[in-house]
Parts: sequence; structure tokens; C-alpha cells
Amino acid sequence: MESELRKSPETLAVLVVGTDTLIEALPARPIQLAHACGELGFDLVVPLSWGDELVAEAALRDLEGEPPSQAVLCSCPLVRRRLLQSGSDLAAAMVSLVSPPVAVGRHLRASLGDRIGSLTFVGRCPGATTPEFDVTYDPLGFLQILHDRGIKLESQPDTFLDRLPPDRRRHVSLPGGCPSPEMLWQRCHEMSLAELDGPDLALEIAQLLFLAQPTLVDIAAAVGCHCCGVTAENTGVSARVAVTSLEPPRSTTPVITEAILPDLSLTVSRDEAGEVTGVGSTLSPSFRPPMAVTPPSALATRR
Repeated sequence: MESELRKSPETLAVLVVGTDTLIEALPARPIQLAHACGELGFDLVVPLSWGDELVAEAALRDLEGEPPSQAVLCSCPLVRRRLLQSGSDLAAAMVSLVSPPVAVGRHLRASLGDRIGSLTFVGRCPGATTPEFDVTYDPLGFLQILHDRGIKLESQPDTFLDRLPPDRRRHVSLPGGCPSPEMLWQRCHEMSLAELDGPDLALEIAQLLFLAQPTLVDIAAAVGCHCCGVTAENTGVSARVAVTSLEPPRSTTPVITEAILPDLSLTVSRDEAGEVTGVGSTLSPSFRPPMAVTPPSALATRR
């Protein structure tokens, strides 16, 4: 299995585990899932919280460098479609960034370089595509592969005894890449966070953009962002609560070093606005974009 995942004996098979995958794997704990991925042949299993940290830090730097004002976070492709489906009116207020999977993919490729033999993502985020990732798995398809290989999640240890795992703590982020309320307040002119989850998002956004208090509006969980932890059974802003309940306490220092911080900005083009049709009817918490479920033997060859 190890030789199937690597391009050469000297390279690493790296897997990024999406937040929705952690929820789908319950009652198995994240560390048990990481051990199971190691048995499947992956050398390094990285939590998507790294991508959340990168996106949240980029958002904070963008906001703290501007005069106090209202803003709408846009790092999820589903949010992007929702905000731009009726035109570009919100473009000026959007903090437009790449999704957490893209952020961590760029970070890993910049950090590890040629040491990466294959870079794989398991999760439903529609932004997790090439060139950042070689292969993408749907969570349920990936868990089925583990089952078919006889790898039992519940039998895996819930601690790391023989190695130091990637840090799963957060410092500045919430699941999905939104900055935490504390960091927004401290670093961005006492800005507040408004996580929307109501039936009329357009009206709620419009009302918040007219407030005197600087506010960052986040609708990711409301539109079904899988990086927030949304699944068919785990919906809305409560999805973030479910995810954070699985995580260790917050770190008091940055988790991702500033040695290699890739550019995460994403320009809003005129061609995007108004061209996405039917989005309102499909952006539900159960929305599942098509993903490839590729046998592990193909991981080393797909680019």
C-alpha cells in the first residue's frame, strides 16, 4: 500500500482530512481516524484546521489594514455563488479568499516541495481541486475504503505514543476559516462577528451592512459549507459547535508559522456575477458536489 501512494520511496503521501469527514467518522475520534489513514499508507495526515488558520489570518490582515467598516467573508465556493448569483453589488464588501483546502494545499506544496509524492483531500468542499490536490475523496467513499481494507476505526488508539502529530489546535480561526470573535475584536477595530443562519439571508445581510458597529458577516454554515462541518445530519451554525467539541483547547500562539504563507486572495471578476443560476435551490445543508472516489492505487498517477 505504501508504494502505491508514493511516487518514489523518498517522497511522502500526504492526506488533508476535511472537517465534514471528522463528523462522518463519528463516533470514532479524529486521532483514531488519523491512525486509520496511516494504516492505509499515508505518511502525513494534516487537519483542515490548518487551512482555516491560514484563511482566518489572511482575513484578519485584510480587515485590520482598512478603516472600520462592514464586510462579508467569502472563502467558501458555496458562499461565493450565493453572494454573486444576483450580481456584483456585494463585491466591494467581500473579503474574497480561497477556501481552506486550497489554502492548506498551497501551504503544504510550498513547505514540502518535492518531498510530496501525492497530496490528497478527503471532504466535500468543491474548491478542493487541482492544482493543489492530486486526488479528492468523498468522505463516505473514503470511509468505505477503510472498511473494505479491514481497517476498523473503533479499534485504533486515541493517542499518539510514537510520534508528534500535526497540531490540531486553533489560534485565530473557527471551522470554515472565519476569524474568531475574539481576534476580530482585538485586531480589527473592535469588529463584531455575525454568523447568519436564518431563512432570508439577503435581508439579514442588508440589515447588517447598515449597522454603525463594524461587523464581519459570515453565511458559510447557512449555505452548507462542508469546511464548517456541515453534513446531511449536522447542519447550520451548530455544525461548528460539533466540530470544536472534537478539538483540543485553543493555542495561545500561532499554529502555522509565518515562514511560508501563500497568497490566498481571490479577485471577484465581473464575469462571475450573475452567471450562476439555480444556486438558491441547491445550496442546502445536504448539498453534495460530485467528487472522485479513486482507488488508492491511482493516487500516485493522477494529476
